[in-house]
Amino acid sequence: MDIQYVTDNDGRRIAVQIPLDQWEIIKAELESYDGDIETAEIMADAEFMQSIEKGRDQAKRRIGRRIEEIDI
Repeated sequence: MDIQYVTDNDGRRIAVQIPLDQWEIIKAELESYDGDIETAEIMADAEFMQSIEKGRDQAKRRIGRRIEEIDI
């Protein structure tokens, strides 16, 4: 995915831009998303929630791997 970041005057990332064709793909995938059901399933998974909290903590401290290094 070709991601471009928008930064403020201090160089902090404040937004992300992606090509329109890639956005259309994401938007189409999200149309079938049922947020309430999926959120409940995620929150019921203790191991997954710990992973989310760890990622949030790393993001706050700006540590961890770059998105390009993550194998999904």
